[in-house]
Amino acid sequence: MRRSCLAGAWVAIWVGGVGVSACGAGQPAANQPANPQVQRAQELLQLLVDGKFDEFVGAGTETMRAAFSADQARQAWLTQLVQLGTFQSIESSDVTPGDKFASVRLVCRFSKGRLTMRIVLDGQNRLSGLWFDAVEPDWEPPTYVDARSFREEEVTVSAGQFPLPGTLTLPNQPGRHPAVVLVHGSGPNDRDETVGANKPFRDLAWGLASRGVAVLRYEKRTRAHPHACKVEDWTIENETIEDARAALALLRQRSDVDAKRVFMLGHSLGGWAAPLIAQREEQLAGVMMLAASARSILDLLEEQTDYTVSLAGAALTEEQRQQVGALKEAVAAIRAGKTDTVKEPIMGVPAVYWERLHRIDPLPVAAELQLPMLIAQGGRDYQVTGADYKLWKDRLRDHKHVTLKWYTSLNHLFVNGFGKSTPGEYLNPGHVAEEVVNDLAEWISKH
Repeated sequence: MRRSCLAGAWVAIWVGGVGVSACGAGQPAANQPANPQVQRAQELLQLLVDGKFDEFVGAGTETMRAAFSADQARQAWLTQLVQLGTFQSIESSDVTPGDKFASVRLVCRFSKGRLTMRIVLDGQNRLSGLWFDAVEPDWEPPTYVDARSFREEEVTVSAGQFPLPGTLTLPNQPGRHPAVVLVHGSGPNDRDETVGANKPFRDLAWGLASRGVAVLRYEKRTRAHPHACKVEDWTIENETIEDARAALALLRQRSDVDAKRVFMLGHSLGGWAAPLIAQREEQLAGVMMLAASARSILDLLEEQTDYTVSLAGAALTEEQRQQVGALKEAVAAIRAGKTDTVKEPIMGVPAVYWERLHRIDPLPVAAELQLPMLIAQGGRDYQVTGADYKLWKDRLRDHKHVTLKWYTSLNHLFVNGFGKSTPGEYLNPGHVAEEVVNDLAEWISKH
């Protein structure tokens, strides 16, 4: 899956970025389902399992065939196999009927995890949409976690009419604990901020709770309520800030949390937005910003595009080159104040969304804050780079309440690795480095 560090909220997962040489075998269902739409969806799934991608796309509507090629179907499916292993079975299926379309949800078991997918059919049972809603690789806790030292409680974070399911991880020791709210990066993230085979927010929650810190994580609004507003009306306010503040308020109300020691940790987009949130939170004890951009989102869009193109090299197709050219033209138009001329979405998101982010500069906001701040950066991060870290360092160098941490071998998810970081790296299971968890826990204890 291609992922931009500050990308917008509702990108459907249609294509993947990694291919492998063979696909998994297996039978989608032991028995023929009674519902003809479920049966048709299972037949289409079998085409993917059998590697018959031309037939899969050929089963689509004219609109679907024009937007989705056999090669894209192959890459989308093989990306799931890289993460989840070989296909084994369908665990459950159901259908949501509609006036013109029916959506069939299939929960599929693979050798290394589970995939929830939706196949959308028109009135003639033709393929009209493919969504991978949840990719859940089997997850093993990192070695630095002591599962006996904490417990978890389901909670609801609510900023009004959009309640968000959340998990509060609490140390087992009695008393009032310091606590942290985790604020997501880009995209419709789940509470674990699952990226490929990695769950960095679960790593942080379990790792910090093992060290005496309560942690609250929750489903992002763009995941739990993707149709909360029109796509062009999403902003950093309703995508991130409102719910982060509601989560902070929830922690302060609990008898097992020390209201004077409530912190916020933002990653990627969440780190970029952290100063904007902290500016409105007088009671905040401190802010941790992991992989936080200090530049315009448009700079990052172009830089990430150039980087991934350089990785592809001669393998870049003519169609992909045209897509890159269109993206750069759109970015130039936004910079020139001509956003209304950009008609096509950028990476699945309306141009006005990028324009709004482009106008916001978190650096001067952070410089005005008088609370403890920790800014951490991975040296192998190609999405938010050392250029951003240097900007934070230079702007805040005279602020004695600011701590900066540089981790040479860590990528955007703060997972260890070697050599150039690539999008495919996120498909490999890993954990937030123990050094990072220890540094965060120590910093929290000092403040």
